[in-house]
Amino acid sequence: MASYKIILYTYKKLSNGEHPIMLRITHQRKLRYISLGYKTTPQNWDKRFGRFLPSVRGSRQKNSTLNALEERAETILSDFKRKNEPFSFDVFIDTFKGVSISMGVFEFYQMIIDDLNNKNRLGNKEAYCNSMNSVKKFRPRGTLLFSDINYRFLKGYEQFLFKNGCKKGGIHFQMRTFRAVLNEAIRQGYMRQEDYPFSTQFNKKGYSIAHLKPNTQPRALSIEDMEKIKNFPLEDHPQLTNAVYYFLFSYYGRGINFADMARLEWHQIYNGRVSYIRSKTGKLISFRLSPPIENILAHFKGVHATYVFPVLNDFHQKEVQIYNRIKKCLKHYNKDLKEVARILEINVVLTSYVARHTFATTLKYRNANVAMISEALGHSDLATTKAYLKKFDDNVLDSLDELL
Repeated sequence: MASYKIILYTYKKLSNGEHPIMLRITHQRKLRYISLGYKTTPQNWDKRFGRFLPSVRGSRQKNSTLNALEERAETILSDFKRKNEPFSFDVFIDTFKGVSISMGVFEFYQMIIDDLNNKNRLGNKEAYCNSMNSVKKFRPRGTLLFSDINYRFLKGYEQFLFKNGCKKGGIHFQMRTFRAVLNEAIRQGYMRQEDYPFSTQFNKKGYSIAHLKPNTQPRALSIEDMEKIKNFPLEDHPQLTNAVYYFLFSYYGRGINFADMARLEWHQIYNGRVSYIRSKTGKLISFRLSPPIENILAHFKGVHATYVFPVLNDFHQKEVQIYNRIKKCLKHYNKDLKEVARILEINVVLTSYVARHTFATTLKYRNANVAMISEALGHSDLATTKAYLKKFDDNVLDSLDELL
């Protein structure tokens, strides 16, 4: 009868010096191999047991997945015996690959996280780390395979999150991130499309996250409340100057978010314009130096030779340092905004993002073209606006500034 073994296939050497890990099937002195999606060096491989050495990063999860693969191979061979069917390499391989378990769910998570880290997309990395840890708390033991993810699993995960104090909005976010992982797994061939558990137009009975979407609408200030911030008594509360100016710069700067503001450098201000690449979409944004913006920039002129705002400095060289510094300053900025709202008696939870929503809403109040507002915001992934969205010349977009 046929036999199998997980091996390091040293006959093939990759460009980085590693070798692929394969399942070797032997039958009547003939050999066939199935790639298991892993690779390593002989120094990191326990040849006797066919597993990663404990010193290898992530070895426990990787070896757990290899255990599951061995169990799968054993099950297939047992089926041949149970059905009293002659062994076939093609049937074995097709059956083995039919359920995409060549990588566990958590191992795939880690692969995504490592890729985001290499690309310095630290915000997305943090979201996927939080998502992975959340799913691990729900399924703390054993190897989680993509074939284990179904409607019942997702409903159980949802109930688990509710029981642990999560609100609808937080669960909605966790489910969206988990859904993105499964979508990527399908694209990379680790999960079958027909096993996709979320609701689609072709599978109305799948798990839907629509009931988790929070009912709260994006917050925006009324024109009256925005006027209060424009006229904030800085002389009476100098400790809040930066927070007020940050908010106003975002408002007058077409909703620029805090992360992009923090990275803004003086050389990006030239020919009467501010130009930068929006970090979220990679889109070039350019707006003119209106009088309110010039007034704000004059306040910060000379504070730092490189950066416009006093968030980053020469110490912050590595991307992780920049990310952590911006995150820390944003927390302090939002705290100051709560104090601004208290002083001005504004009954809105004031955060940095309110400035962006207020920019768009103010223009809408004053009958600006919706497509032009979308372009000014730098949107590039809104299906509802792309149908009629077109590029506008800077001088046309500049006319919006007069409405603020």
